[in-house]
Amino acid sequence: MIAFLRPCLVLLALAAASPALADSADRDCSKGAASQRIPACTQLLDRQMAKSTKALVYYRRGQAYAETGDDEKAIADFGAALDLRPKDVSAFTARADAQVRLGHADAALADYTSAIALDRRSSLPLVNRGFALLQFDRNQDAITDFDAAIALDARDEEAWKGRGDAHRALEDHMEAIDDYTQAIRIDKTYKNAFYARARSLIEMKDYQRALEDLRKALELDPEFDSAFFSRAYVEWQLGDTEAAITDYTRALALDTDFPAARLERGQLFASLHRYDEAMADYDETIREMPSNDQAYVSRGIAWRELGDYDNAVSDLTKALSLKGGEADTLNERAQTYLAADRYDEALTDANAAITADATVPDYFVTRAKVQEAKGSRDDAIADFTKALELDPGSKPAKGGLSRLSATP
Repeated sequence: MIAFLRPCLVLLALAAASPALADSADRDCSKGAASQRIPACTQLLDRQMAKSTKALVYYRRGQAYAETGDDEKAIADFGAALDLRPKDVSAFTARADAQVRLGHADAALADYTSAIALDRRSSLPLVNRGFALLQFDRNQDAITDFDAAIALDARDEEAWKGRGDAHRALEDHMEAIDDYTQAIRIDKTYKNAFYARARSLIEMKDYQRALEDLRKALELDPEFDSAFFSRAYVEWQLGDTEAAITDYTRALALDTDFPAARLERGQLFASLHRYDEAMADYDETIREMPSNDQAYVSRGIAWRELGDYDNAVSDLTKALSLKGGEADTLNERAQTYLAADRYDEALTDANAAITADATVPDYFVTRAKVQEAKGSRDDAIADFTKALELDPGSKPAKGGLSRLSATP
């Protein structure tokens, strides 16, 4: 997972240095909800005022626009502030943040670079640009910025966390864990560092340590929905299915728009043969994300296990139309055709799955079972044998050869 863009950390020195406008309109412009501040700032801009004061008002209105999600207007106001105060680090950084949200990589990085040039003694502009580079998948460049930030301030936990995110994006999980650990040493309440370290530990299949970090993240923030989601996955891998279902449910209670949690909870319900609950989760996932091929695959498998082969084939075919040629899905549909005694179609799919990836033993097992059902004993033995070559411990392959009285 790629890190989210870090919020602007540059202190608003401009606000502290500018002369206060001693009237109610200024108070409205700097305080309250964004929808109230925008017209108050607009009213102030019609007045005569010093350049530095006018720059501050533009900056404040830009912040308010950004809070309402109107980044185009925010960028215009931050630009107006910079026209009046060309060396305002805060305005460069705020405009860069807005450019990132709009996906304008070149403009954002140019503004962050300007902020760095104006404030070479601080690690903060470097960290800001580092997180933006992460957002644009320029992970090695991000590491360079975080390295420079750490060189300026080795106590900047955000720089360590950011470098950890970059290493994790590059799948350098040991380096990522070291960086997250350093961030946690600096700030033992840094929940996002605990969470991020857990994510790298999960990638390394170190589930017990990941579980400890996720528990700590949830102690620090009991409403951390993503931590519940990740802990559910860890519990699933550790075989604690009921605990996993509970945590997926907690994640969904905190964020009802969480299709991945609903899909994975459905898969757990299906593993317990609780098909009514599984189907409800699959149906809702598909309603929320109609292009999610995995939801159709999971529902198709559930239909097959319930003996409804027509619906199973329909869902698996839909999944293939969304993400064509997926070998796993072809294999699942081959198994469904086999269960429905539609052997020719099963063989076609089994062949296609093996053509797509001839390194998966289960695909050969599926084709062997189809050949066995068709009465093609020699072909079935050949496929069971190939599966056993790929996975010497394959119980389905050993069982198939035993049924056919063939020697492995």
